[in-house]
Amino acid sequence: MRAPPRSILVLSAVSFFSMMGMSIVSPVLPDYALSFGVPFALAGLLVSGFGVARLFLDLPAGMLSERFGARRFMLLGLAIIAVSSLIAGFAANYAVLLAARVLEGAGSAVYTTTALTAVTRLSPRETRGINLSLYMSMFLIGTMIGPVVGGFAAEHFGLGAPFIVYGMMASFSFVLVWKTIGREEVVDTSAPIRLRSLFGLLRHYDILTINLANVCVFVARQGILNTVVPLYARLNLGMTLSDLGIILSIGAVGNLATMLLSGSMTDRYGRKPFFLAGLGLAAFFTAMVPLASDPVQLTVAVAGLSLSLGLAGPMAAWLTDVVDSKDLGGAMGLFRTMGDLGFVIAPVALAALAGTAGSISAVPFFLAAAFIAVTALPLLRTSDPAGADRMSRAVRRA
Repeated sequence: MRAPPRSILVLSAVSFFSMMGMSIVSPVLPDYALSFGVPFALAGLLVSGFGVARLFLDLPAGMLSERFGARRFMLLGLAIIAVSSLIAGFAANYAVLLAARVLEGAGSAVYTTTALTAVTRLSPRETRGINLSLYMSMFLIGTMIGPVVGGFAAEHFGLGAPFIVYGMMASFSFVLVWKTIGREEVVDTSAPIRLRSLFGLLRHYDILTINLANVCVFVARQGILNTVVPLYARLNLGMTLSDLGIILSIGAVGNLATMLLSGSMTDRYGRKPFFLAGLGLAAFFTAMVPLASDPVQLTVAVAGLSLSLGLAGPMAAWLTDVVDSKDLGGAMGLFRTMGDLGFVIAPVALAALAGTAGSISAVPFFLAAAFIAVTALPLLRTSDPAGADRMSRAVRRA
């Protein structure tokens, strides 16, 4: 297997630091907000404010970076994250903290969308799946490690310390991109800003179905795994936080393993079989979660769901296969927007459907499973250029 280009290795490393920094602050967000004497609702606003900023900036970030240079926009995004995180770490009141969080979300949108577009541009089609899997797996590893580092920093140095660490990581990432990513590798200054073609992207069947499938992934990951499963484990099964953390960590390791495997296999055999299987199994295991009556059964369901999501992990590779090169920035911005839409809406909607009593009902699990299954079905008719290439090679060899 061909080794990934140096630029992709660098961007994968930066994605690790970026996601590690983002997850470093997650354990302290509620407590940090409440330390300023605000109600619970305003503590939650710190999370949604970050997500909403990303939701509105993903599209313009993808389009403008194609026109003015991905390297320039990656540096801009990392600079915004570094400055806003340091402001949050030294915030004197809630208003400053909230403003800094919104700025962090803006920087995250600018950097993440631009970097994803750059990785796809730098990847030859025959290794695009494994390169994107490597990039996305660094996201997962950073997410797994971040909360541990954040909790340690907050416990020993104060609630603002995780934000300062986040700012330092973003600053290091800025230097890494500045010193190692060449301008000529990720820039196409001739690319026009094509608003008309952007709005036409969703009329393209293949692009529409892949984006809807991306929403499914975020419904399962953010809505089920990160929101409703912890509530079910705590309220229905009486599990401790440490036991829940072990189960989720087991799932995260499985997700990482199948994501790397999926990237390599989809390059070799085509995207459709693996992504359809991943989403189908994700729907199945989502429906299995509320049937778990003890921690062992829950572990099996969560591990199955995590493994399934890993199969569908490098879905951006499929999108890149079917989109015209000149529309790649807008397409990636749209892809990130759809994902962030699921990120923002799914946790709130599924938690609201979970009930108000002392236990979680099966309703959010069954509805999420049905949504994933139904929304994934149109992928059956989505074209698969990577699979078609494999068939043509097989015919030529025969």
